[in-house]
Amino acid sequence: MTSSADMMPGFDRMQLQAPFDLTYYNEQPLSGGQFHSHAFYEIYYFHEGRCTYLIGDSVFTLKPGDLLLMNGLTLHCPNVEPDSRYVRSILHFDPAWICKGLSETAKSILLDPFESLRNHRMTLTGANRDEFEGMLADIHRLSASTAGFRQERMTLRILEMMYIIADWCQDAVQDQDSISEKERHVQHVVSFVEEHYMQDLTLERIAREMHITKHYLSSLFKEVTGTTVFKYLYHRRINQAKILLRLHPHLSITEISQAAGFKHLAHFSRMFKAMVGTTPEYYRRSGEELSLT
Repeated sequence: MTSSADMMPGFDRMQLQAPFDLTYYNEQPLSGGQFHSHAFYEIYYFHEGRCTYLIGDSVFTLKPGDLLLMNGLTLHCPNVEPDSRYVRSILHFDPAWICKGLSETAKSILLDPFESLRNHRMTLTGANRDEFEGMLADIHRLSASTAGFRQERMTLRILEMMYIIADWCQDAVQDQDSISEKERHVQHVVSFVEEHYMQDLTLERIAREMHITKHYLSSLFKEVTGTTVFKYLYHRRINQAKILLRLHPHLSITEISQAAGFKHLAHFSRMFKAMVGTTPEYYRRSGEELSLT
């Protein structure tokens, strides 16, 4: 149950081959600026290194012991500092699978952290950190074993992990005090883009809204996220177009282009083909699930 999908360029057509997929203690390097989204939920645990994670309109500077809960469809992107180790464990799972056979109350308990908090960071310390890391190691050991009822036992451990996470999230409150001034600026930029990506945005307009210069905006965003403001903007627009193509088959390609923030259909088609590897029309017909860009 291991995968190197989080670092492979060809991951943009990935579908889960099983109800869940664990990448355990992955140390392989990852270049910054790899935006992606997918149609399954994600539990991300940061073991070691220096990394800033951009998730939707939130920016997190990670530290060892950080646990991220992601609903998947939100565009997200890690930015690893040069020459830094990047050690993480990632569990993807299908929310429909986790709900199978459970009561409505149990479904609500397990999925609420992903659906209500949407994309949330908590920092594990002490006994909580030891317990969570032990559970990850236990699931990993089972995945590599030939023990009887291996899949069933792994499923039980994942359910237990999710109950523990749900318990931790009952009183979870995002700690804003530890956010640096640079991160705060970038957070505001990302929030502004998230709210206005469908409009005609320029660097001048964003800088004016942030009350900073264009040069400082560009260099600051690149430093914190590992990418440019406009690369993020276009990825956000294309990601929105992919969602619309899947969920609104009655909309024309032109209508989707405009709803995603593109003024010209030709520009939209060109950007979509460059980022996704196929045309919007083919993507709609193909039936592939929402995936990494």
